[in-house]
Parts: sequence; C-alpha cells; structure tokens
Amino acid sequence: MTDHDVSQFRDEVLLYQTEDGQTRLETRTMGETVWLSQKQMSELFDKNVRTISEHVRNILVMGN
Repeated sequence: MTDHDVSQFRDEVLLYQTEDGQTRLETRTMGETVWLSQKQMSELFDKNVRTISEHVRNILVMGN
C-alpha cells in the first residue's frame, strides 16, 4: 500500500458502550482495519492483558 492509498482512508474513532454503561470501548479504524491496544483487547474479550500478549506473540511466531 502506498502513502497515496493510505491517505484515501479516513481515520475514525468509534466509541461503543453497553446499554448499562458498564463497558466502553474506543477503537481506531483505517479502511477495514480496526486498531486496539492490548488493554482494549483484554477488555473486549474479558481476558487479562497477559493472555492477549501470549496470543499476539503466538501470531507473530507463526508469521515468521
């Protein structure tokens, strides 16, 4: 993807909150890609950050 291709996407910030107000998640998007921090992923999947880190590490190892 070139710089020109990237510039055609609008970066957006989306906020999601449950009806009871207990969960709020902010996401950043670029095109069809959603960007979350490990802390945000842990909140989304109700897992601790350590578990998310292990999964990310496994994905990166499989890609090499």
